[in-house]
Amino acid sequence: MNQPLSKTHKFQEHSIKTWISEMDSIFYDFEYETEIPHDSDFTENELREAKRTRFELLSKRVYNLRIAYLESKNLHFYLKIFDEKIKPFFSDRKVLFSAYSFLDSSISAFTHSVGLFLNSFPEFGSIDEKDLTGLDFLENILESTAIVLKEKGVNPTNETQVYNAVKILCQATFPKAMFPTESFQKMARCYKPDILIPSLGCAVEYKYALTEKKLVTTIDQILIDVKAYENHDIYKNFYAVFYVKPGHITDTRFKQIWAEKMFPENWKGIFVLGN
Repeated sequence: MNQPLSKTHKFQEHSIKTWISEMDSIFYDFEYETEIPHDSDFTENELREAKRTRFELLSKRVYNLRIAYLESKNLHFYLKIFDEKIKPFFSDRKVLFSAYSFLDSSISAFTHSVGLFLNSFPEFGSIDEKDLTGLDFLENILESTAIVLKEKGVNPTNETQVYNAVKILCQATFPKAMFPTESFQKMARCYKPDILIPSLGCAVEYKYALTEKKLVTTIDQILIDVKAYENHDIYKNFYAVFYVKPGHITDTRFKQIWAEKMFPENWKGIFVLGN
């Protein structure tokens, strides 16, 4: 593949993933009760309509960019199938904003349908449908924490404020999710899950760190609890989401620190750069 086309594909892949992640984040925000910032000049209905308009705009961007992506790869037959499956979403707003249910999950029917086509390519993730609607979608929510906070007008100063802003998305997406007020295992000292999703066998905790030193200390403390969760009957996948204000550490540096700690493969650290 020539260099210019390779760069174009990378741009397209990044843009598609970024826009779908944003769509997933705002989907439940306009489907469920929207929190209006105290200083907002808009009504709840006006804010919801603004989010619907944004979702509609992004859906057209994703569709057009995906068409260009497939055309550039000369996948004309695949392109035709994609067009036949996705184009009907634009015929009616109700269809575009409809939901797709799988097990105890409820997600955007549009992003789900696009995702089924995206997963045919390794650049976009797993080809496993369960992963797409389960762990992958959960990760989209967690990785989009900063977007959710910005949309809700929240400027957090602690972990609880970060977690509470994202909680409504998790409740809407995974109705059977649990939100414990204390650790679900007495042996846990530092990793105390904020979110438990039994159907996915995963636990999530949010952490707030202002400095790199605090971040490293927190990661070291969580590492202590790894043994405590080995061979758990239900929970097999663990996420630690670190919210950090700008100017203290980069995503690249975070990934380096996390990798050096040699967590098991079923533990994942997610870095969220604050607004």
